[in-house]
Amino acid sequence: MNTPNSDQSLLDVAVVGGSIAGCVTAIRFSQMGYRVGIFDKKTMGDQSYKQLCTHFIQPHAVPVLAQIGLAHLYEPAYSVPTKAVFVTPGGLVEGPGNYLPGQQDLFALNLERRILDPALRAAAQQQGVRYLDATTVESIEQDDSGWSLHTRGETGSHRFRARLVVAADGRRSRLARELGNPTEEHPNDRASLRGYFTGIKTREDDRSVFIMNDRDLACVYPLPGGRTQLVLFAEKSRVESWRGPDGRLPQFLTYFDDLPDAPSMSDAVPETTLLGYTDYPNQIRQPVWGSIPFVGDAALSLDPMSGVGCGFALVSADLLARSFADRSLTGDDLRAGLDEYRARFEAVLLPHAEGICRDALVDKDEAAQRRTFETISGNPELSQKYLALTGRMLLPDEFKQDLMRAMMSAAFLKRRPRSSPTKPS
Repeated sequence: MNTPNSDQSLLDVAVVGGSIAGCVTAIRFSQMGYRVGIFDKKTMGDQSYKQLCTHFIQPHAVPVLAQIGLAHLYEPAYSVPTKAVFVTPGGLVEGPGNYLPGQQDLFALNLERRILDPALRAAAQQQGVRYLDATTVESIEQDDSGWSLHTRGETGSHRFRARLVVAADGRRSRLARELGNPTEEHPNDRASLRGYFTGIKTREDDRSVFIMNDRDLACVYPLPGGRTQLVLFAEKSRVESWRGPDGRLPQFLTYFDDLPDAPSMSDAVPETTLLGYTDYPNQIRQPVWGSIPFVGDAALSLDPMSGVGCGFALVSADLLARSFADRSLTGDDLRAGLDEYRARFEAVLLPHAEGICRDALVDKDEAAQRRTFETISGNPELSQKYLALTGRMLLPDEFKQDLMRAMMSAAFLKRRPRSSPTKPS
């Protein structure tokens, strides 16, 4: 990676954090002609990537990859284009081709981070972004002309100047703590386990299957090369009770094998040990704090069961860059760009957070949930819109209106008395 010198001390945009949101932010601003630097505290190499991830990039975010020069990641050697199928208490939810009528045929991507993360870093450097890994931003200071960043890395301490600083430093954001951007936290009642396997026969159409089982969600993601990722989001007590001489793997595979809508686990061969977490609360921060925009997990880090992590990172970075199109990074233009980003973030991403936080709680009315999904699965148009909602291509309020109309109509037809046959005169 790059080593700082005197020529690199002056930047237009300094991005703190070099994962998905940080790299996309840097690439997009560099495409607009700005001098951009990324600062990441970790030492990066080809084997540096996030492991605890579903790798499911929802359809609303997939086009961003093409915009930053990574359209080749759509190809079968790198990912599996997929769509979702939901097995629910009320029936199967499996829409037709398009997510919404009249839209192009978009798809989700099962794209592993071992592929995506190095590709993003390489794309950033090819775009001319200065990537400084193993470099910690210890403090930042603002004056009338911009920001000073005080860093420490392998070559010692350095000072950089930038007109705009972007916080892309994850859910444990150091910049949020230093600047005082408060963290709004909501509980998550589920733990998660996941693993990679060969020998599992998934659907021939490469659909990703999401099985609602009691209060759990079991996920089957087809990957390139005949590999499969299995992910389980379950009540914490269930996961914590799985202990044995062979770890949790036997109980994990038995759980999936007992699901009638999951593929057989009889020939499953694990590639790795199981990964997971026991506590992952939802976190929401202000997308703009002072004159610092926050992107990715630094702004919105939600229950991984929702599958929004990679997609929201891609989209939030793109929304920020779009907000500064045809604007400078000074004066009224800077303030207008930040205000527009806040508005875009609150309109496009934040509306999904309420439902995600609610779904992270397991104490639900099971009968009401069954009625809801009976209505959705029995209505092809509503099924299509539910898939669009879970793909983050439809806002929750719009779906709720359609769902309520459908449920009221179903209730009316159920109560409507049958007409008696007319007697012949």
